[in-house]
Amino acid sequence: MAVSTVSTYATFQSTLNDVAKVQNDLSTEQQQLSSGNAAQYFTDMAGQTQQFLSLSNSISKINQYAAGNQVVESRVSTTNTVLTQVINVATSLQGMISQRMSGVATNSAFFSQIQGLWQQLVGQLNTQIGGQYLFSGTATSTPAVDANNFPTLQQSGTPDAGYYLGSQQDMTARADDNISITYNVRADAAGFQNIFAAFAMAKQGDANNNTSELQTAENLVQTGIQGVTTIQATVNSNQVAMNTIDTNHQTLKLYWQGLQQSIGNTDIVAVSTQVAVDQGILQAAFQAFAKINALQLSNYLK
Repeated sequence: MAVSTVSTYATFQSTLNDVAKVQNDLSTEQQQLSSGNAAQYFTDMAGQTQQFLSLSNSISKINQYAAGNQVVESRVSTTNTVLTQVINVATSLQGMISQRMSGVATNSAFFSQIQGLWQQLVGQLNTQIGGQYLFSGTATSTPAVDANNFPTLQQSGTPDAGYYLGSQQDMTARADDNISITYNVRADAAGFQNIFAAFAMAKQGDANNNTSELQTAENLVQTGIQGVTTIQATVNSNQVAMNTIDTNHQTLKLYWQGLQQSIGNTDIVAVSTQVAVDQGILQAAFQAFAKINALQLSNYLK
């Protein structure tokens, strides 16, 4: 009868393979715990690489929008503040004209007083932020209004933009993928034209001591105040829209970051549990390996 050779080789080799696999798994798990990353390379993401990269691109795009919107919001906020100042100047002009017509204000002081208000208005409409003029349209390197010449009209009583130095184009911001906002205010808007015309007519009415011309000036400044107030309402609406977009961006960003972390970050509890399991398996495998290594032929013949 043929006798088969008794050998521990197959069992020994299988144990070595098991030990090597568990050691490799344990090393990967310990690296995940220490780095906080579930994968060291994109190839380790088990088919989720494209999703991870897509989320990264989405988060990067939101960060770009947020940076751009922050600049726009700063300009819009400053614009809103200046518009309040413009309304205050126009209201003061209206009061001075009324006093001039009623005889309360002296003729000699009237022009110097309205000239001071005009200089305030010019300073407000030539406001800069970051070295760029706010009220000049796209000509941000050019002052919005003439600061050297007191307003005059081409036709008495008819507003025009002869004082305006900026461009006719508006500033538009891409606040989101599908949302563009025209956010600037140009100093040639009708409301401002009426206020500048009021200055011109106030000077003319004062020089001519003409109540009718002074009344025209008062009517013009009142219309101008209404126009600038309407402009300010639009600016406020833009501020609200930008804030809403920012809130939506932040919500999406947090959501996408959560998804990305679920793919790329280590699940500490799960991996820690697996480390304990693998360490137990590895210990058992070493014990088995030691027993097999200690076997002799006589153990198989018993």
